[in-house]
Amino acid sequence: MTSPLDNLLARLAERGYHAVCADGLDALAADSHHLIVMLNEDPVKYPEVLDNPVIVPEVLREFPAGTFDVAYADITESRKIARRFGVLKFPALLFLREGQYLGVIVGLLDWPDVVRAFADKLTAEARRPPSVGIPVSVAKQGGCA
Repeated sequence: MTSPLDNLLARLAERGYHAVCADGLDALAADSHHLIVMLNEDPVKYPEVLDNPVIVPEVLREFPAGTFDVAYADITESRKIARRFGVLKFPALLFLREGQYLGVIVGLLDWPDVVRAFADKLTAEARRPPSVGIPVSVAKQGGCA
């Protein structure tokens, strides 16, 4: 039995959007001038994730064909990609230009705001993605130096 998210992801594949995994993201992003990655989560916990697969194709109609390439990740891969780019809220749209981080749209926005946010990403400067935290490791055991 398929879930509503599975059905929407299947429709995205039918549109020609790319399924992406965390390990394949860099290669896909390097080959794309402007890439949007739809990050998904459990629709029971975050029902809004079911809206992005409907909203994104509509927003893309506001731009010349081919302006953005679109990829999507299943829940497991979305979580991996989200950790890498410091995404803490879902649904999320990750924007990359030739592999460089441009920003993310989290949650849902009103129509004029989402169209403006997509347009802003076209001219955004590449920057370092935010991190969720800095891993701490112990260089040597046994107390203070």
